[in-house]
Amino acid sequence: MGEKGWAAARLEDVPSSAEIPVPGLDLTSEEELEAIRRRAPQAVAAWKKAREKYCEITRRTHAVRRYFGIRSFGANAWEASAGGMLVPEHDEVAYSQEELYLVVKGRARFVCDGEEVELGPGGLLFAKPEVVREAVALETPTLLFVVGGVPGSPYEPPVWSRDWRPSPEASAG
Repeated sequence: MGEKGWAAARLEDVPSSAEIPVPGLDLTSEEELEAIRRRAPQAVAAWKKAREKYCEITRRTHAVRRYFGIRSFGANAWEASAGGMLVPEHDEVAYSQEELYLVVKGRARFVCDGEEVELGPGGLLFAKPEVVREAVALETPTLLFVVGGVPGSPYEPPVWSRDWRPSPEASAG
């Protein structure tokens, strides 16, 4: 972020996680996927289900948290064309994370516990960890911003994240 203590960027210009180097991560993409399979089988299962449901996944990720070096909460953005998956079907029970979604542009259809809701620019959706949710773009392009965190806990990157590291307590055991 630099010495100023603040930074600005256009959301669409924030690169994906894969485009932001992670110090100490020297795994091939296959090794990284295998590590994620071991750490977060539920995340891998959700993506497998998404690939079966959406023949082609063209979602573009904007790794907001990693780009700015945010350490206190999760923040990402996803962009897709009409009919494209924005959020794969999942819940956050394993992580206890609450999530807040903001439609920045376009329109999105969310399905939360089987109930549909369509949101346009400025529309917000909040989901508690146990809510099964997914979202699809209804317009081209649709850009969705998401913020997440665990109530009462310091933020840690999720186990499926490229920059996840075991907590010192887990390493010591």
